[in-house]
This record gives sequence, structure tokens and C-alpha cells, in this order.
Amino acid sequence: MTGLPRRWPLFALVGYAFRTAPVLAAVTASGALVAGLAPVGITVATGALVNALSTAIGAGTASPAARECYGLVAVITALFLLTHLADSTRTAAGRALAHRVTGRLAERVMAAACEPATVGHLEDPAYLARIAGARGGGTIEIPPGEALFGFANKGSVWLTGIGSAALLAQLSWGLGLVVFVVFAVIYRRLAHNFRESVHDSAAQAGELRRTSYLRDVPTTPAAAKEVRVFGLTSLFRDAYHAEWRATMGRIWQRRHDHDGFVLVVVTVVGAAVGGVFWYLGYSVATGAMNAGGLAVGALAVRALLQLLSAGSDEIRISFGANAAAESFGFPAGTVSPAPADGWRTPVTEISCTDVCFRYPAAEEEALRDVTLSIPRGQSLAVVGLNGAGKTTLVRLLAGLDRPSAGRVAAGGTAVDDTNRGAWQRQVVAVFQEFGRYDLSLRDNIAFGSPANAEDFEGMCDVAAKAGLAEFVGRLPNGWDTVLSSGYEGGVDLSGGEWQRIAMARALFGLRHGAQLLVLDEPAASLDVRAEARLYDTFHELTEGVTTIVISHRFATVRKAERVVVLEHGRVVEDGPHDSLIADDRRYAELFRLQARRFEEAAS
Repeated sequence: MTGLPRRWPLFALVGYAFRTAPVLAAVTASGALVAGLAPVGITVATGALVNALSTAIGAGTASPAARECYGLVAVITALFLLTHLADSTRTAAGRALAHRVTGRLAERVMAAACEPATVGHLEDPAYLARIAGARGGGTIEIPPGEALFGFANKGSVWLTGIGSAALLAQLSWGLGLVVFVVFAVIYRRLAHNFRESVHDSAAQAGELRRTSYLRDVPTTPAAAKEVRVFGLTSLFRDAYHAEWRATMGRIWQRRHDHDGFVLVVVTVVGAAVGGVFWYLGYSVATGAMNAGGLAVGALAVRALLQLLSAGSDEIRISFGANAAAESFGFPAGTVSPAPADGWRTPVTEISCTDVCFRYPAAEEEALRDVTLSIPRGQSLAVVGLNGAGKTTLVRLLAGLDRPSAGRVAAGGTAVDDTNRGAWQRQVVAVFQEFGRYDLSLRDNIAFGSPANAEDFEGMCDVAAKAGLAEFVGRLPNGWDTVLSSGYEGGVDLSGGEWQRIAMARALFGLRHGAQLLVLDEPAASLDVRAEARLYDTFHELTEGVTTIVISHRFATVRKAERVVVLEHGRVVEDGPHDSLIADDRRYAELFRLQARRFEEAAS
């Protein structure tokens, strides 16, 4: 489906629906067809009934004309029931089809987004916008499957309208053609104006969010004290009134711009309907048409008026089709399973040679000609100021990014796109923004090695080592407690408790064969003593494991066997802590600067 013309996403979506859920699609289409044509049959039968009644009057209840009336009443009743049954079928099957197709397209987008082992594309605003658009986000929240539901609903209306126009054409071909064309043109413009109105209102969502923010700040407990102390109440009130009026004024103006067109619509439709009824009445009066023809014409015009109803189905079709077009822009595929281990033997060293890296749209390289070798079992600390390239280096060593130049290797084997996922299975990490999953405690720790999720004894062991033994005992459902109060029986955790869970997850991965541990400032929000305790715990529990630690606080990494100092994307110093202090260069300068600051704070 890649490369579909974006002008025709609705037709592509219909074809996709018949391939994805053929039974539901067929039932929905059949329901729409019957719901659209049955009212036309009711109109024809009603006209015949009116003619039969004219003949049956005075002929007696047992006359052939009366029996014909009974039969026509039965037919009309059956068609009414069939219409309602078809409507219900179309709605139920259409809803189910919309959910099925939305789910399948969501899987398609997820598979495409998860396929790369690197993460750079998930940090690209344009790519993230494509994902949001495919999910129905952006201007208005309509997922792709909703276009099918709206199309089925509107399809029934159009079938009824076309059939009714054909009935009018039987009475007078010119009358049927002119009325249908006039109504179709007016509908097209009404639907366009309606979609534009919804789009314009949704486009103001950002400004309206800011307006709501200005309104809520003075009444929000967290800000209420400062607002009153600094005398900001009137400032927020006046800003709210000004922005609300300005934003809503633009919306109201756009709506007023359509008032003239509405007047034209009312005039034209009124003239068309009046003309039709004049023609019908005149034809009956002159004997050119019988009473049944009048009934058929009147019901046909009433059905055609339904074409002029522009509403939620137009929004579903328009915006849902846009979401479908974005979804089809992603290549079809399935989420790849986790790759098998590609490094079954211990990795003797992890290295990078002449590595450079530049982020998309960045003017300068984040890393420049970095060459580094980390022997198996060594604890390495990477330090440097903000923007020095510390996290970038770790991401490359963990296989999360592809170097712009140079080579990253593990055990002499280059980490590239053919084995990147396999290498990542050898890495466990506690990042600054580590995962806080709204799942059970068992799942949160098992994610360290999903293939060994049945190792409950191992989970208990790493939980105890991470200081979680008492915590587990306090949970209402033990290991199966969901770590979020948003679920029944769930609980919220403190930052420290989440950190210990992240530690346990990393330890569980190490227990089952991971060969590299990364600590990327997981304790940046802690004070110095708490951070020191965290790293001390890890050093004790991971002795002999290849470890890379990133920290701004030099004092907390003193226990590392080796320290690498990055500055402007280059390695400027490399060696043990004591050696770097003795060299009295950049590392020693920064170490003393931090030490002095904490000494002054202590005094």
C-alpha cells in the first residue's frame, strides 16, 4: 500500500477494509445499500397505495382494490422494518469495522516506528507529527477507521437521494435532474464550509489552551500563594479576558462570513422546493398526473432534502481519510521479535574508533573523532559539562544511534544495522528519564530480561539487592500490584522507589547475561549524599561488570576505575581519578570547583 495517491485515501481505505475484515466490510456495505434503497421502495409503494386508495374508496373492504391496499400497507411496513434493521446493521458493523481498521493501521504505524533499532527518528518532530497524524491527532482527533463509518452512513443518504431523484425524473426528467444537481452543488459547498469551520475552531485549540491556563492559574493551589503575594490576580484576569475575546472573535468572524451563503442556500432551496410542489400540484390539477405521482414527488423531495445535512459524517470522512493517508505512508510490516543473542561469548572489550556524530539539523558535531576502548569488567565514568557529548557517546556504545563516521564494536564485531538489536540485548541501562511503566511490579522488573520473566526467584533476589524487600511487602497485591493509582488496587510511588525499581530491572538483566551496564545520570534530581549512596550501591552490586557511568558530580564517580573527560565532543582526558587529579588539568579544575562549592554550602 506504500505510495498510494494521497488524493484518494478514502478509496484506498475501503479496499484495505475489504482485505482486512472482509465479512465486516461486506455486512457494512450491505447494510448501507439496503438502508439507502429501502426508503426509495417505501416512496414507490406509498405512491401506489395512494392510487389504490383512490380506487378503493366506496368499493368496500372486500374489493380487489381494498385487498391491493392491504398488500401495499404490508409491503410498506416490511420496508420500514427492513430500513431500521439495515440502519442498525450498518451502524453496528460499521463501528466494529472502524475499530478493526483503526487497530490494524495502528499496528502498521507501530511496526514501522519500532522497526529501526536506533531511536533518532523518534526524536524527529516531523516523524512524530506523522505518527500523530496517522493516529488521528493533530487538528482534530478522528482516527482513520472513522472515515469508513462516516462513508457508510453518508452512502446510505446518497443512495436514497439518487433513487429519489430518479423517481422525480420519471415524473419529469428535467425536474429530477435539475433538483438533484442543485441540491448536490449546495451540499458540496455546505460540507466544505462545515469542514472549514471545524478546522478553524480546532486550529485555535493552542490559543484556547493558553486562555484556559491564564484563567486557571489564580485558582490553582500550587500557584495561588505567589499570585497573591506578588499581586498578580488582576494581571491574569485581564490577560484572560483579552485573549479569550481575541481568540473567540476570530472564530465568530469566520462564522459570520458564512451568513451570506446561508441566506443564498435558504433562498435557492426554498425556490427549488416551491417550484417542484407547484409543478406537482399543477400536473395533478390538469390531469397530467395522478394523486400517487403527487405523493411520490413529495416524498422524493423530502428525501432529497436530507442531502443538505452536513454534519459529523463529513468530519469523519474528511479527517479520518487524512489520518488514513498518513497511515498508508508508513511501510507495511510487522513488529519484529526481539533478536536472538548475537554475542553468546563474553565481550572482551567495547570500543569506538574515530567516531563522529551529528544530530539531524545540528550545525556542529556532538562527537568528534572519539577513540575509546573499554576492557571487560571495567567501571568507566564519563564526565563533562552540559553539551559535552556524554549521553551521545553512551547512546552510540549502546547501539541506540548510528555514528556519522567511525566504528563502534563489541568484542571486535562492529555494531551495525545487521546486529544492532542483538547487541542491545547485551545492554541494560538506568537513564536519567528511566521507564516508569503503569504495569505490575513483576512486569517492571522482568523487562530487564523479558525472555526470563518466569525467573521469580531471580526477581526476588534483585529486588532485595536494590532495597525493595520491605516495599514489596507493603504492596496491596504484592508483585502483581499495578504501579499507578489510576488502576484499581494500584499505588503511586515516590521518586526514590522508582529509582530502586529501575536498579532492580537493570540487575535482573545482568543476572541473565547482559554484558554492559549504563548509568546515565539516573540520580540527577537527588542531592549529593543520595546520589553517592546510589552509585555506591551499584558499584558493590556490579563489581566485575563492564559499567559506564555519567554524572555531573565528580565526587560521586571517584570509585570508578577510570574516568574519561569530554569537552566539545572530544576526549580531553582519560585515566584513573587520582592520576587526573595529579595531572592538574581540566578534570582537577572542575573537581576542585565543585568541592569548594559544596564546602562553602556546608559552612
